Amino acid sequence: MLVSALTRAREYYRRQRAISAAAAVAARRTVKQAPGDVQALTRTIGTYQLASATLAARTMATEAGRTAVVDPFAFVGTNSSGLPLAGPVETLLDDLAAKMLDNAGLLVDDMLHRIDRMVSSEVTDAGRAASSVEIVFEPDWTNYVRVLDPPSCPRCAILAGRIYRDNEGFPRHPECDCQHWPVSSWEEAHDEGLLFSAESAFEKGQIRGLSNADTQAIREGADITRVVNAAQEMRTTSIFGRDGIKVTLASTTRRSEWRKANPASRRPIRLRPESIYDIAKDHEDALRLLDLYGYIRHSTAA
Repeated sequence: MLVSALTRAREYYRRQRAISAAAAVAARRTVKQAPGDVQALTRTIGTYQLASATLAARTMATEAGRTAVVDPFAFVGTNSSGLPLAGPVETLLDDLAAKMLDNAGLLVDDMLHRIDRMVSSEVTDAGRAASSVEIVFEPDWTNYVRVLDPPSCPRCAILAGRIYRDNEGFPRHPECDCQHWPVSSWEEAHDEGLLFSAESAFEKGQIRGLSNADTQAIREGADITRVVNAAQEMRTTSIFGRDGIKVTLASTTRRSEWRKANPASRRPIRLRPESIYDIAKDHEDALRLLDLYGYIRHSTAA
């Protein structure tokens, strides 16, 4: 039975996620058994970096129909910046030790979460780096597509399905679950079902983390990308005689489409959807404001 590229990509992601989760558990155990032991924690992380890089190299090589060219050990013991992993490990453990002075031997939840986040990030990055090398090495792969396994956060959802050149990177946030999957062209990505529609994911309830106002705005015709982008550079200010009004600076520069469409507006801010619903006199007024502040799809603003 022929397995689709999308199915293979998501299975690969789940296997990498399992390695990352196992690494976090092992790291917690190491820290509890050997508090402050930089070498012990570095070795633990390195073990799972090797597993992640090995899986990545073999998976990408299998997709290319050849043996792997990557040496997985090259991604062990270094962090995502290519520097020795022991440095950030020592910094983390020193910070945790300082916070534990009043609670000797106690690792509280927020400390454990910091360990989980760091370990998962370094292990996952080892796999991403290894897969990138395999992708660039293969001459037939001139592009890759951003693939995720929903439910996902709003930022990932609006970026998923984009096509990148094989030597390009894409921005990630902490705990980002996006991965890159090699393709030779947009047509191949389309035919393999690797393209992603944020609108479709929204209708299926596969986007987590949207506010109630964001959700309502999208259901009433607001463009999901514009709504999500408006969460960036968010501020709280006093305006229209009210305090605590949420606004955004996103898409307010002189070169932005929204500002060009609203040249008379001297305020370099846009209302967030929750503020629009709070201020609007009625439903019709809310729709007018959503359009005015560049959220509605048919608007020429962005």
